[in-house]
Amino acid sequence: MTNVEPVNTFNLDLSQQISFVRYFRNLPEKPAATVRFFNRSDYYTIHGDDAIFAAQNLFGTHTVKYMGEQPKLSYIVLSRGNFEKFVRDLLLVKQYRVEVYVKPSQSKNNDWNLEYKGSPGNLTQFEELLFENSENVVNSVVMTIKLISNVTVALSCIDATEGQFYVSEFNDNDLFTELEAVIAQVSPKECIIPLGEAPELLSLHTMLQRSQILVSKVKKSDFVADDIDQDLNRLLYFLETQQRNASALPEMKLTEAMSCLQVGIKYLNLASDESNYNQFKISTYNANRYVRLDGAAISALNLFPKSTVSVNSQAAMSNSLLGVLDKCCTPQGHRLLAQWIKQPLRDLNLINERLEVVEALLHNSEVRHTLHGSCLTRTPDLLLLAKKLTNRKASLQDCYRVYQTVGSAPSMINVLRKAENSYIKALIIDPICDVLLDLERYQDMIEQTLDLDLVDRGEYFVKPSFNEQLQDLTNKKLKIEEKMQKVLRSAASELGFEAGKSIKLECTEQHGYFFRVTLKEEQALRKNKNFFIIDAIKGGVRFSNNALKQLNSDYMEINTNYEEEQKSVVKEIYEVAAGYGDTIRNLNAHIAKVDVLVSFANVAANSPIQFVRPKMHKEGSGILSLKKVRHPCLELQDGLTFIPNDVNFVSNEAVFYIMTGPNMGGKSTYIRSVGVAVLLAHIGSLVPCLEAEISLVDCILARVGANDSEIKGLSTFMLEMVETASIIKSATSNSLVIIDELGRGTSTYDGCGIAWSIAEYLATQIKCFTLFATHFHEITQLAEQYPTVHNLHVTAVTTDKTITSLYQVREGACDKSYGIHCARLAEFSKDVLEDATKRLQQLEGNEMKYIKDYEINLKRKIVEEGDKIVEKTWEICKKLNLEVSDEDLSNLKSIKTDIIESNLFVKGLLSD
Repeated sequence: MTNVEPVNTFNLDLSQQISFVRYFRNLPEKPAATVRFFNRSDYYTIHGDDAIFAAQNLFGTHTVKYMGEQPKLSYIVLSRGNFEKFVRDLLLVKQYRVEVYVKPSQSKNNDWNLEYKGSPGNLTQFEELLFENSENVVNSVVMTIKLISNVTVALSCIDATEGQFYVSEFNDNDLFTELEAVIAQVSPKECIIPLGEAPELLSLHTMLQRSQILVSKVKKSDFVADDIDQDLNRLLYFLETQQRNASALPEMKLTEAMSCLQVGIKYLNLASDESNYNQFKISTYNANRYVRLDGAAISALNLFPKSTVSVNSQAAMSNSLLGVLDKCCTPQGHRLLAQWIKQPLRDLNLINERLEVVEALLHNSEVRHTLHGSCLTRTPDLLLLAKKLTNRKASLQDCYRVYQTVGSAPSMINVLRKAENSYIKALIIDPICDVLLDLERYQDMIEQTLDLDLVDRGEYFVKPSFNEQLQDLTNKKLKIEEKMQKVLRSAASELGFEAGKSIKLECTEQHGYFFRVTLKEEQALRKNKNFFIIDAIKGGVRFSNNALKQLNSDYMEINTNYEEEQKSVVKEIYEVAAGYGDTIRNLNAHIAKVDVLVSFANVAANSPIQFVRPKMHKEGSGILSLKKVRHPCLELQDGLTFIPNDVNFVSNEAVFYIMTGPNMGGKSTYIRSVGVAVLLAHIGSLVPCLEAEISLVDCILARVGANDSEIKGLSTFMLEMVETASIIKSATSNSLVIIDELGRGTSTYDGCGIAWSIAEYLATQIKCFTLFATHFHEITQLAEQYPTVHNLHVTAVTTDKTITSLYQVREGACDKSYGIHCARLAEFSKDVLEDATKRLQQLEGNEMKYIKDYEINLKRKIVEEGDKIVEKTWEICKKLNLEVSDEDLSNLKSIKTDIIESNLFVKGLLSD
């Protein structure tokens, strides 16, 4: 709804409006993906294009109004609640930037200051707004990229949430396939690149947009690591026994990557905030530790739900691998699982460690159920608490929550010990015990300083024994509490209730002390004017009277005095607690690992059909054998019975399978099932099949589907060419490649030629395990030329009016096309179907009419024999006299009769 009438608003007269409009239009130009807010104390305004954008994207009715003189400036007024909701959506969902301008309260001029800036990779100034009332912390990684030359890339990553710096330098190609793999593994929210119009920078920008990463640009001159030593000496975590000397770190040898890190540090303004000091760790990022997954493979294998679908929804569960696997109880578990899916391991020992733990948890249901139903469900996200501690923004309640979680960890350890498994001990128990040992002093500090008797009623104070003033205030509180009990007994007698049972005295942080009765007993209050109702909730009616109200006021005043008196002690607590931030983050990481491994075991245990532990072989072993493999997403769909199939790759024997068959026959599902099973094995999960032997792979690369990408600015055909070129440049003999319907976006002959060439190159040059689904039946002839290429097809039963897919994968190529059958199922008109059949017969010609119903192998044999007969006959005809005599005509007729009778394919060629 748009109101075009000028409206005087937020108490600005026309001259003030004109002044603000002039100021606003003189602001520096901003990108469209940046939204500017103006904080006007009690509410916020947004203007211009931002106002139109907000009206379209905010829930509810937000009227666009106009201010000033022609040309007027549009605006929207937002309450604080709507502002917070919109900022969350912009930063966490839409991946936009946010700017908030603030004006001094006494200022009458338009001297606004840019006070707050946020972006998907820089949430620091908005953390309280985004996560204060949420258990879920979002990782916000900023990546900075610099091209050293056309083939060399330097980069840095900053994860301010986890307190991590990563740097790397590596060689790449003109398609940036290595960089795209790193981006898929790290999932940065934002990338910083140099300004410029050089072809390689434009290509880099295009690739980042294709990956849907928000791009920010800075001057090339900013990529100089002049102050990096000084910044790192402040920001990096050093032990008390270590000398603060960042220049001695091995990462400093990567000078170009360190210049990227300098840009990232300045962009996030980390060095200016003392709470960041001694909080970060630095390491070299090694992408080769993980199986390469590019963006196309992540999309093709449906690893994550679409951005518009909630992870916890039924749609996400049945349509994404993350939805199937995510039975985690904790926010840190959810985050770690997503990270593991993007970073499948290539280390055989690490994979087998995870598999051992998952298998042990699967077979010990008591341990698994106790961990999932009891231990993990009570565990908060320590990452946010650790950040509050290190930033000196924690409260005593936050310190107590950490104490609570650390105190509950031994019970988790005791449960895990019941499994009596050496791998669980090495991978989980021992590391957690080491962390708990480091946290013993923290626990002692809380027990010695915090009054634990008060926390159950939401009061967090230091013990009164610290000084006489605190003890005196405590004594006063006790006397007030005694009076409150008398008031409770008096109120119970007056209302006819039993004190402590039907009427209770309770306390909350918001209301202080009050009475509570159940909803059924609320009628008694209506008849008594001595009591007033505070509110009614599910647990009952909360109310008070004048006596309790006065005592509560006195009690709160004492609490305020107590808080003032205890400040010096609390400050010391916060200083000590801040030093445990890194240790708490480590504990959080171990708890997340337990959560994910338990989730893997639960998925396997609750699957409709069993999951099995795969037998893993070292990279290069050349084995990929899956018996009765299923797709884990599809088998969870209601009313669907999944038909499993086998796959058997063996190096130098069967490395390339060409899949043919009707549409909707199961080709795509089959090849995806294989890709998902291989990925599951590499993240340490059991796999959905009866038996599995899998050699480690270095890449899982895919080209599946044929959708235009308007955001990426690519057509169907161009997109598949870019993705396929990336496959060819990335794949090795140890890769798994999945290609579905390559070449559909161009002409039939072009598409078939390209698909043939790519298939032949993968089969003969790269020799990697490949599943190649196609409708170009000509490509199946590769199986006759190369012994490592084999044909597979999916089956269907047809009648004149129906086509029934059997979803069974069998050896050999499909013997015919089912396109017209599918058109008939789609209820095309009879005339269209008849015309299509005639056109098909014309295109196919007469040469196949005698053998069209033969098995494809026999059909091909007859065609090959016919080709040889035609070639031989042509040689005979070339020797005939050009002056045709009656005898020559007789000989030609004889030759024609002979070859027609000798081969049905030739008979079709020569028939009318």
